[in-house]
Order: sequence, then C-alpha cells, then structure tokens
Amino acid sequence: MKLPLEDPILLPMLRRVYVENFLLIKDLEIEFEEGLNVISGETGTGKSMTISAVGFVMGQQGDFPEGTAVELELETEGETYVLRREIRGGRSRYYLNGRGTTAKVVKEITEGRISIQGQNEFIKLLRPEFQRDLLDRFGGLSELREKVEEAYEKYSELRRRYEELLSKKEELVQKKDFLEFRLREIEEISLSPEEVEELKAKAERLKNLEKIKRLVQASLQELYDAENSAYSKLSEALRNLWRAKELGTPVDALLEELTQMRDRLLDITEELRDKDLDLSQEEIDRINETLFKVQRLEKKYKKSYAEIIEEAEKIKEELAVSYNYEELIWETKEELEKAEEELLRFSKELSSKRKEVASKLEREIEEVLKDLNLEKAKLKVEVNRGDPTRFGLDRIRFLFSSYGSDLKPLEESASGGELTRLFLALSLVLPPAETYVFDEVDVGVSGESSIKLARLLKKLSKGMQLIVITHSAPVCAAGDVNFVTEKEFIGEIPYVRVRKLSEDEKLLEVARLMGKATENTIRGAKDLVDIIGS
Repeated sequence: MKLPLEDPILLPMLRRVYVENFLLIKDLEIEFEEGLNVISGETGTGKSMTISAVGFVMGQQGDFPEGTAVELELETEGETYVLRREIRGGRSRYYLNGRGTTAKVVKEITEGRISIQGQNEFIKLLRPEFQRDLLDRFGGLSELREKVEEAYEKYSELRRRYEELLSKKEELVQKKDFLEFRLREIEEISLSPEEVEELKAKAERLKNLEKIKRLVQASLQELYDAENSAYSKLSEALRNLWRAKELGTPVDALLEELTQMRDRLLDITEELRDKDLDLSQEEIDRINETLFKVQRLEKKYKKSYAEIIEEAEKIKEELAVSYNYEELIWETKEELEKAEEELLRFSKELSSKRKEVASKLEREIEEVLKDLNLEKAKLKVEVNRGDPTRFGLDRIRFLFSSYGSDLKPLEESASGGELTRLFLALSLVLPPAETYVFDEVDVGVSGESSIKLARLLKKLSKGMQLIVITHSAPVCAAGDVNFVTEKEFIGEIPYVRVRKLSEDEKLLEVARLMGKATENTIRGAKDLVDIIGS
C-alpha cells in the first residue's frame, strides 16, 4: 500500500508545549519532534493530562482555577505560531505570538492542524456526516463540493424568493380589493398632510371670526343701530344745544366739537359695516366636512393623517407590484430552473466521483486492516441517492464486518477496538494534513495486533507528526522520541512531570511495559525495537 506522504516540513508540527498550574501539572515544558512521539508511564501518573493541556489552548471548556496557563508552539506552512491561553481574573485570555487575541482566532489556527483523538473521538466514525467528509477528503473532492454548496445556496435563495413571491401574490389577490378600498378612502380627501394642517389652522381662525362678528354687531348696536345708541344720544345732545344757542347761550365751540364727534362716530360705524365679516357658509361646511373625514380616518386607523398618507404610498407600491407579479414570478421561476439544473449537474458529478473513490477507499482500508489482524474485515461505502442538500444528492454510510459477511452499519457491527483500528487505517490512507494526537490508541488491541499497530503508526509518522499516549510495549518501541510521565511530590501533593527518555531509558520503559524490566525483557525490548523498525 502506498502512503500519501508529503514533505513533513510543510505539514503542521507541534513543536513545544509549556504548562503552568494545569490540573496536577505545576510547571512543565515538552519539546516534540518530527515523526512518532510516544508518551508512556505508570497508570495514574497523568499521561492524558499533557493532551488535555493541548485541548485547553484549543478552547476546551471546564472549570479551570486562577493561574492556569498553557502555551503551544505550532509550526505550519513555514510559519511559527505561539499560542497561549491563561485564566486571569476568572476569565480566559488568549494570546498569539505574545499579543492578545480571541478564542476564535486560536481555533482557526489550530483547527485542521492539530487533531486530538481521545478514546471517545473514534465514535465520530459512526456519524454519517463524518463518513461523508472522510470519503470526500480521500477523493480530493473539496473543490467540487464547494461548487455544489455554492450552487445549493443559489438554488435555495431563488427557491425561497420564488415561494415568497407565490405566497405574496396569493396574499395580495386576497387583499387587493381591501387595499384598493383603503386607497380610495384616503385619496378621497385629496390633500397633503401640510394642506390638512393649513385647513385646521383656517378652521381655528373661522371660530375666532365668528366671535369677532358677534362683538362687532354688538358694537354697532351700541354705536348706531339700537334706539338708545351713542349716535342717537349725541344727536339728542346736539338738538338740545342748538335750542340753548337759540336762547342766547354761547355754545358755538361746543356745538362744533360735538358735531365733529357725531360725524366721526358715523364714520367709525360705516367702517365697521364695511369690514368683510360675512362668512360663506358653503366654505365653512366644506372645511368642516373635510376635517371630519380626516378625524374619522385618524380614529379608524389609530394613526396621524401624515402616517396614513405614508401608508397610502406603501399601498400604492404593493398594488403596483401585484399588477406585475406574474412577470416577476415567471422570471424567478426561469432563474430557479436554471439554478436547479446547475445544482443537479454538479451534484451528479460529485456522486459519480464519490462512487469511483468509494471502491478505492474500500480496497485500501481492507488492505490496512489485514495488517491489524482483521484479515477478513470488509468495508462497504454506500453511496445512496437522496434529496439535494448543500453536500450533494448522496447519503453516505459505512458498512462493516470483521469476518467478511453480513455487512452492517458501523454502530451495529464494530467493537471499540475495531473502531480504533478502522480510524487508524483511515488516517493512513487519507492525505496527511494534521498533527494527530492519539490518547490510548491501543485500547482493545493486544498481542500480534499491537505489533502491527505499532508498525502502522511508525509508517504513518513518516508523513506526519504523531503524538501517542500508550500502555503498549510495541507502540512504545516504535517511538522516534519517547517521554515518560512520573509523579513528583511537593509536600504531600503529587504533581505530574514528563521526562524525555534516552535510548537506554526507552529500552527499560519498553521492558517495563512487557511486564518487568529484567535482563530477558530488556533483551526482548531491544528485539521489539529492531522488529518494528525493520
């Protein structure tokens, strides 16, 4: 089987992990290397804590105490990123190359570059969407899938618009008469809001003119029209003075002054009569009727006249749209049909490619599984037709049998150990794109199978960086660089430390994992290192 190896320098590489006050790790720095990095140690010495620390930087949630801090140095595509997360003031703070950043940025950098596979992570294999993504990644179909997704987005948007237009048309048909009635009712007034305000002001003035007219009429009565008016009394006074003059009283000056006063009073009376105080009842009725209609509309719709006029404009727009909806619907339908054709064309192309690569994936996985003591195992990648989605027309499902017949879905047929081996097989045949961190990858694998597993991990590490936590002697023997976890007591508190092993110390650790470090097991450990490395 040919592995999809690439230049390791171009692949993601986790160079360093620095940990402060994380769980039972007080102060720890680990420098990882290319190839297969193996972490082993006695049960209970905190092997998985180093992996948890990596997950902490990648955004893992939890109740972490004040002062917790972890820093990663990640090398990818010729760039080096120093990523740090710490707990300060009860909050998470993230840093990129020494400067503050966000969890989102850190996630974007680490996602697709570091993949932590704990014991429960292999359960992802049971998810149909994960199986679909694996098949597409194996076949290098990401570009075609992007075309399908873009076509689906366009199709979905047009379909939404088309259905909205149909619904809107139906709605408008039902309320068209009502809208037209409302519009007629509003347009019957035929005045702008400004004109209505002017009319209201004029009506207010008319009320005052009525009062003025009454006052002027009363004044005319007092000045001239009444029997005992001022004019009558002045005239009577003048007659009396004339008689007095005739009787020899010198009142010429007074007569002249009083005569001028009466004449002026007559002029004032005439001026008052000439005032245009007569109101057209027709005009008053027209103004009152118009304002009554305005008030009725405002009361009916519980809005100001200006808001009602604004609503009328919207009604006109709705009606205008309703009159040309047929053309708009027809145009949108044409666009929708073209978008559907494009979506189906790309989706069928994707389906065809998936079926091609499915059989190839089956063959390559079965070949790897043979090396993991699953000689009769069969994998079937079902590509069934379904409804269009952003991922195409296909419903992908992995069927499996460890003994070659009676294929069933993974969740019904694969044990935990088989899932682990299947995941490793997939890791071997997929294009390397990540630093894989495997926690207890050898669970459920023992004996000769563990030797084959170690060899596969060794082979896989030629094209990518692997960090593996193990309690398996063969996997430990396969390491290019080995670390051991140990407990260190500070007072009565046990803390975890991780120490890089020399070649001799590695042999002792392999021997320990074989049972007990004796002359025989150390010799066996050396043989195991040679066997796996050959």
